[in-house]
Amino acid sequence: MSSPHSSVPQLIRVSAAESGDRLCVRFELSKSMPTHGSYLLGVVATSEDYSHQRRLSIEFVNGDLVDFSTFNHEQVDQEHHNRSGVTLDGTTVTADFPASSIGGLGRGRVVTAYSHADGEQLQARFPVDTEGF
Repeated sequence: MSSPHSSVPQLIRVSAAESGDRLCVRFELSKSMPTHGSYLLGVVATSEDYSHQRRLSIEFVNGDLVDFSTFNHEQVDQEHHNRSGVTLDGTTVTADFPASSIGGLGRGRVVTAYSHADGEQLQARFPVDTEGF
């Protein structure tokens, strides 16, 4: 018997590279984006001591991009970014966040990825290859 989300793509590799004022996050998926329901991809970045946290997310509904944002837990503030910063190419989603999205977390940041389908967590604490951090 398959799980309720067996047809939903799984994260197979996530990388993040900081360059100047941009933070490029690349999500490689096991299969194409679902064309029905909601699907959320994201990165959690925390300070080394976990006292500060940012949540960078990309949300799709019925295969369409509906949100591209950063949530700052200390300020309880969500910043919505221009959706043109997200591209979907087959099984790869690339998001170009402002580097300020992880500002103030210092060096030694802890960065992990997550995915959700229809409001249910699929993967959490998925390792992220980082560059320029």
